[in-house]
Amino acid sequence: MKEPLYLTTDGILKHPNFCGARDIYIDAVLDLYENNLSSMELMLDGGRIMVYGIIMALWGGFREHDVSSYPTIGRLKQAVGWFGVASPRQIDLVVARFAQVGHLQISPASHDLRMRLVQPRSALIEHDRCFIRVHYSALGELFGRDTYALPLAGDLAFLKAMRGAWIATLESMAKQIFIANRPILRFYAASAGMLMLMKLVRLQGRSPGRWLAVDYTAFGRPFGVSRTHVRTLLKAAAADGDIEIDSNGCLRLSSDLIAALDRNIAGRLSLLDRAHSAAMASL
Repeated sequence: MKEPLYLTTDGILKHPNFCGARDIYIDAVLDLYENNLSSMELMLDGGRIMVYGIIMALWGGFREHDVSSYPTIGRLKQAVGWFGVASPRQIDLVVARFAQVGHLQISPASHDLRMRLVQPRSALIEHDRCFIRVHYSALGELFGRDTYALPLAGDLAFLKAMRGAWIATLESMAKQIFIANRPILRFYAASAGMLMLMKLVRLQGRSPGRWLAVDYTAFGRPFGVSRTHVRTLLKAAAADGDIEIDSNGCLRLSSDLIAALDRNIAGRLSLLDRAHSAAMASL
């Protein structure tokens, strides 16, 4: 069967309104997570982001009659391992934490009590509808909202089909969007790093060419992280030339770092468009 056509990363980046759609996307993501410590549990670092996303993908592809599709701890660890953002032990801790706060349920398979299945609870599925809608809102801004009517409406059947199709993109995502995009890795590894990077990009976009005066304490508070954490992350990025910090402590993101975030966002949108095409074909 021929794979459905989908938008490429470069095609999305070259769209004349990409920057506008990126800003809409970032604002929507920040609106979802800032000052929402319950949802922040899912986005604190790359390990948690990947565990959350892959659990949803395994849920989407789960078929009771097909043992190979079961959302087991082993399959979860294998997929998260492609990204290099968490060790098997760290994945166990994240899964235990997610179960503790009510995001997941862990139960034995009906035919084999030794096999543990990890599945999202209804609240996490509802959160995922919102999270996925943000991404398709950006695609709709670029290529027409009618094309993405089902995800924008939060259609549950579409979400399950799309998340199931997304499984096939995970290895490509690891190689093309994460590992090959060096400036982004530091922010994925740090607690709330990607959210703080997106916030800085928006602040700098509102004051092009200007240096940003950032109060580390106030900046970190909506993301549940300390002043020391913010300062350490930004200083490390500055040491590698990804951020400039002047003698007054004001900062400015390098064009390469902004381009790296753009490529990361466009790459994820591309893979979600690929999953959208596959989901629509299956529905």
